[in-house]
Amino acid sequence: MGSFQDRFRAGPSVRTRESVFAVGRRVYVACVGERLAHVALTDDGGADARTVLADGTEVEILAWRPRGSRGTRYRVRATRDGREGWLAVDNLRGTPSAVSAPVAPSPAATDPAPLRPTASGDSRRRFGQGVG
Repeated sequence: MGSFQDRFRAGPSVRTRESVFAVGRRVYVACVGERLAHVALTDDGGADARTVLADGTEVEILAWRPRGSRGTRYRVRATRDGREGWLAVDNLRGTPSAVSAPVAPSPAATDPAPLRPTASGDSRRRFGQGVG
């Protein structure tokens, strides 16, 4: 039987991997979810600042504010027109355009055609190819 402490020991914490950006770095606005065309900047209190930036807009990181499980927020300034506000880390990326996950080729595209024996009985296996 386990000890009293074993019963109430917290399980391993689950950590999500989120991007970290340095102050002064230039990054790009990333629309999340349904690939919206714009994201709204917020003021210091988190209220909508009535300013939107389009996906891919270059911004400079001015400051950051950790918010625990609610995610880090970054104070940004658009490099083109100087608009400023706060964005969640999910609304930033390091590349000008979204990078999609690589698509693995289908098994049919990667599997060679089955080997058929010739009239002499030779299956024409390549060197190092085992008998299947």
